[in-house]
Amino acid sequence: MADNIGTGYAAADQKAGWADLFRDGRWRYTTLLNLGIGIHALDIFIITTVMPSVVDDIGGHAWYTWPTMIYMVGSIIGGACGFHIRMRLGQQRGYVLGGIVMLVGTIGCALPPDMATLLIARLIKGLGGGFVISQSMALTRDLYDVRIRTRMLGTITTTWSIAALIGPAVGGAFAEFEWWRGAFWSTVPVGLMFIWMAWRVVPYSAPTAPDGRLPWRRLLLLGSGVLAVGLAGQFKNMILVSGALIVLAILMVWGTFKLDDAATPSLFPKRALSIFTPVGLAYWIYFSISATHSALLVFAPLFLQVLHDVTPLYVGYLSLVFSIAWTIGALAVGGLSDFQERAAAVGGMVLASLAIVGFTIAVLTGPQILISTLIGIIGLGIGATNVLTTSYGMSVAREGEEGVTASSMPTVRSIGVAFGAAAAGLIANSAGLEEGADRDTLAHVALWVLGATAIIPAVGALITLRAVTWGWSFRTAQ
Repeated sequence: MADNIGTGYAAADQKAGWADLFRDGRWRYTTLLNLGIGIHALDIFIITTVMPSVVDDIGGHAWYTWPTMIYMVGSIIGGACGFHIRMRLGQQRGYVLGGIVMLVGTIGCALPPDMATLLIARLIKGLGGGFVISQSMALTRDLYDVRIRTRMLGTITTTWSIAALIGPAVGGAFAEFEWWRGAFWSTVPVGLMFIWMAWRVVPYSAPTAPDGRLPWRRLLLLGSGVLAVGLAGQFKNMILVSGALIVLAILMVWGTFKLDDAATPSLFPKRALSIFTPVGLAYWIYFSISATHSALLVFAPLFLQVLHDVTPLYVGYLSLVFSIAWTIGALAVGGLSDFQERAAAVGGMVLASLAIVGFTIAVLTGPQILISTLIGIIGLGIGATNVLTTSYGMSVAREGEEGVTASSMPTVRSIGVAFGAAAAGLIANSAGLEEGADRDTLAHVALWVLGATAIIPAVGALITLRAVTWGWSFRTAQ
């Protein structure tokens, strides 16, 4: 384990190279952590591909979106209590447990006779995925000092892009063979390998709170808030109901953070939502990034297929362009100086906001080549800001909160995804989507949805600017 962990951003100018991720025994950690991230990411892309085959086989068409939604609820709860699992079992056994729970969920997804059983399996797998992702981030902070942490986070982004390529291909191939269950069975050996490697590779540490109890009430409140967000999308023709559910979700999630501030042990770092702390700034940036790409991608396929008569294949191509550009943005900023990182962090969000404005115009009147270019620019900007602020958030954690700060980052991101999608749905219905999906109506809806989405990274840029001009200067003590 690195001896100079937690020294802050002061050493950031002494950047290491990409090869350092594989030197001094780090290749084992680099491989393991990316494997864990990859299993989680792969499942997300597989389930969306095979769902048409799933409902054709076991029924449950009315619950079509629930396997994805319930997985998100599970992953958020799992991510929120991942640090507690680690404290109770130690980092090695906690990571192994995450792999075991995820494997059980995977097998459950391959066996269900009906939709109810599948939903239970998805919840279990989501919990396991949350355990793994949250502890992966904590281990990233523990095992990689600040000189190479940004590069390690860049490789994790690359893993997500690889999963975006492999996941649909795996799911599509098994769906084509009319054996959708095989898509899940095919990942079981990978899960077993991950569990074995986690046991062999992760350094053993004794539990720091072996008798600690999970804060079930806060976890239940948080999960209920996320579920309320997901349910808001189920009432497509009832704007008032959807709006009320979103408001209820905001109150529940906000209440979770407020209760957590006064509790010990906590799920999140103290004052995690305050714009007057560096960690709070980082968390709001994570939220804005996730809300941006969620709101952007949830309706873009519909707009493009109706307004430009494009095929689903082209829509899939755009998602791939976005993912690859995100990765390029993350990798490109890996070797920057401290000042350059600050500029790139703010510039990435500004670039994304301006590109979304251009994307909106292109969706309404522009050629497809311009649409493809702009979606790539959006991904490039978001990818750069995302990896820099993730490293920043790990570096500004208060003393004693390093682990919970890093492990709770994926939870905040998932909350941003949920709220971004829900807000986009509410805006779309308010703009007239519930009245029909003809070209004129969708053009009006696209203007409102995409225009509102452009505001999110603009606000994110202001938050990032505050971080680099104020919070960034409190890198080692708060």
